[in-house]
Amino acid sequence: MNPKTMKHSASIWDGEVGHSRCIDVVHWEGDITPEQLANVATQISTDWQMVDLQLDPAHPLHGNAFHLRKMDDDEYEEVEYQKRKAAFEARHAGKRVWVHGYHFEEDVEAGTSEPFFYDTMFSTLFITLADIEALCDKHYGEGVWDEYSLYLDDKLPTPLAIDF
Repeated sequence: MNPKTMKHSASIWDGEVGHSRCIDVVHWEGDITPEQLANVATQISTDWQMVDLQLDPAHPLHGNAFHLRKMDDDEYEEVEYQKRKAAFEARHAGKRVWVHGYHFEEDVEAGTSEPFFYDTMFSTLFITLADIEALCDKHYGEGVWDEYSLYLDDKLPTPLAIDF
């Protein structure tokens, strides 16, 4: 059977499947992503907590239990952050970057916080942000630096010409 013509359904629950009230049952043809299914559930009721997915009998995974749990705002934000982080890491993987670390100097009386940039920058091939943070610990000292700026090798400012 063609996956685009398979008919699936899902029951939307206001708690755990089988231990709460079934709000509604939806049907559709073809594939659907978890995000799309969550959007459908939210359009039906903002009170939903769990979706129980039933695949078409012709689907190779028919008979398996698939549940989609509603994420709270913190979980959703963490998932979105991880997606953006992974996309950033994939976009810059293997590129040469320069790293410039700094920490904040607080003036409690004035209520200000100013960045203090270190004299040393270092260059490395970008792999992951965790790798950059480990290198910041190595170059600036563990627990010393607060943040860092990344510069692509080809985006550094033009150095001053010493032509006298």
